[in-house]
Amino acid sequence: MQPRRTACQEPGPWAWNPIHMSRPPPDDPTAALNQVLSEVIDVVQDVKQAHRKIPETQTLHAELDRLVSDLRIWAQLLIEQDEALGVSPLASMPSVVGRSPANLWPGSPSDGEVRRVIGEHLDMLEQRVAAALKAQDDGRSRAALAEVERGLIAHRRALSEH
Repeated sequence: MQPRRTACQEPGPWAWNPIHMSRPPPDDPTAALNQVLSEVIDVVQDVKQAHRKIPETQTLHAELDRLVSDLRIWAQLLIEQDEALGVSPLASMPSVVGRSPANLWPGSPSDGEVRRVIGEHLDMLEQRVAAALKAQDDGRSRAALAEVERGLIAHRRALSEH
């Protein structure tokens, strides 16, 4: 299993926000929501890397297309929820530009290798979502996380069926 990156916890110059949104305390339910968002951003980068490695003619390529699309939708959903709560997600994590994804496959991976690694990343994301769901007391945050959780289950199933 490849080591996961962790999000930077200290804001840098990229965290400036003209709306002056607050940064949640570390034990706040919003912090758990932002941990999910950070993990979603990491997984988007990993899936995009896998997508480039798999030929378009393979079934896995189409599933990776769908997964990237859903991950982007989930990221936007979580960002909108943060904004509704008055929190700037970039105050507690680096933007996509500020991340350096690991090279998961230096060569040409098999479909099985890609399925295994992406499946592991989806499992970790699902665990993060489950923990964040338990921490939430806001109904809209719970609904957003539940939507992500349902989608993750469907994508994990689709990856394992092929």
